[in-house]
Amino acid sequence: MEKGAVIVDNTVLSNFALIEREDILARVFKETLFTTEEVLVELKRGEQSNVLPKRDWQWVRVLKIETPQEEFLFRLFADSFGKGETSCLSIAISRDMKVLTDDKDARKLAQRRGIPVSGTIGVLVDAVREGLLSIEEANTLLLDMVEKGYFSPLETLDGLI
Repeated sequence: MEKGAVIVDNTVLSNFALIEREDILARVFKETLFTTEEVLVELKRGEQSNVLPKRDWQWVRVLKIETPQEEFLFRLFADSFGKGETSCLSIAISRDMKVLTDDKDARKLAQRRGIPVSGTIGVLVDAVREGLLSIEEANTLLLDMVEKGYFSPLETLDGLI
């Protein structure tokens, strides 16, 4: 696994899909963004039920639960989280990856396990810090996400930049 590898769950992918700006994820994380088969199943279910617009996710590299440790963690977390969060957490812990999730309980578990965690807000902040978006553009995107159902803990990113 390359250094700086990041695994993303459905909550974050969905927020960028809702505003049809998954390109931001691609640009911020370049070759280091991964997800799981379980997350893609959740994402496709959202597209098929017209909750999410259909987007091209072929550029995101897909990881599978492979090791005995990952299988153990998957079973351990299965009662507390959906399959997408469970697969991401299991792989992140096992492979020492950062996890992107907006699920509060998943974030708490990752933090307790010493796994770096971020989410939709963090991706937007990173995009501004890297010069990919202006603060105004990022705030507009955040507002668009909120209008489409994202429960953001912040109204603007101004205090984070």
